[in-house]
Amino acid sequence: MIERMLFDLYSGARDLSLAEFGELGFGIVRNVLPIHSGMFGQGTYDARGYVTIHTLHRHAVPAERLLERTILSGSDPAISNSLAHAGQTVHTPTLLHARDNADLGRYVRRYDVWNAFTLIPGVPVGTPTDGVTVWTGKMKRGTKMADLIGSAHQVLPHLLLANSINRRLHTGETGPACIVAAPDGVLLSASPAALALLSAEWPDWNPPHLPKPLTAALQASRHLEIGRLSVFASMSNRLLLLRLTRRTAPSLSPAEQRVAAMAVAGAVYKEIARECGVSLSTVRNQLHAVYTKLGVRNKTELAKALAAQ
Repeated sequence: MIERMLFDLYSGARDLSLAEFGELGFGIVRNVLPIHSGMFGQGTYDARGYVTIHTLHRHAVPAERLLERTILSGSDPAISNSLAHAGQTVHTPTLLHARDNADLGRYVRRYDVWNAFTLIPGVPVGTPTDGVTVWTGKMKRGTKMADLIGSAHQVLPHLLLANSINRRLHTGETGPACIVAAPDGVLLSASPAALALLSAEWPDWNPPHLPKPLTAALQASRHLEIGRLSVFASMSNRLLLLRLTRRTAPSLSPAEQRVAAMAVAGAVYKEIARECGVSLSTVRNQLHAVYTKLGVRNKTELAKALAAQ
C-alpha cells in the first residue's frame, strides 16, 4: 500500500499543479494518519523555535487561524521540538506545552490541534528549508503513538521531497521571479528571485502573505508598477500567478516630481497648489500617484525614495 501511495506522490509532483499536488499530498497523509489539517512549505527557523514562513500550502487551515497563531506569544512548541530533533519525524502533544501559556491553550482547544507531527530537515539556523506539520484532535485511549509516529515517518519525508520537486518544476530555484498565491494572498510557491525582490522593496514584509501595498494595488490592476517593481498578474484555476521584475527607476512626471519635492520640504497642500497653479484636488491626486509609484507610505519614506533616485 505504501509503495503505491509513494508512486502516486512522486507522479503527482511531476504532473500536477501546485494546488493539486498539495491536496494529493495531504490526501496521502490522511491514509496513514488521522489528521484534520496540515501545512507544508518553506521557511527560515531561528534557534529559539521561531519561524519566518516564505511559502505555504495549507490543508483545512483558514487564513484567520494562521494569523492568530503568528500573534501568540512564545515559540511554537511543535517547531521547537522538531528543531531539537532535526531530520526526524516527531510527535508533540501540544497542550502539554501550553501549561504556562493560557493563550496557546485556548488556541489548541479552539482549533482542536492537540497533537502535531512535524518534520524539519537538519540545516543550519537561518537557512531556508522545507518543513511540514500536520495536526490531529484528541487521541482515543489505547492509541499506540509509536505506531502513528512510524506511519508519519513513512510519508512526511517523501511529502517534503516531492513538494520540492513540484515547486522546482513550476517556479524554479533560479531564473524568473515567479509567485503562486492563494486567493487570500498566502504564498503557495515563490522563486528565490521573487522573495529577494519583495524583501528588498518591503524590508518589514512578513511572509507568507503578499505585502499589503501589493495586495491592495492588485485589486485595481493586474499590470502595475509599484515602487521599484513591475508586476504582471493573472488568475488561473483560482490561483494568483505573479511575475516580478525590477524597474531601473520609478517614472515620475515633471509635475509629480515637483509636488513630491515640495511636500518633502514641508509645504502644505495649499502652498503647493498656489505655487504650481493647480487645484487642491490635483495636488492630492498627484501625490497619491507618487506614493503608489514609489511604494511609500509617508513623507519620511518619500524623502528616502527621492534621495535614492
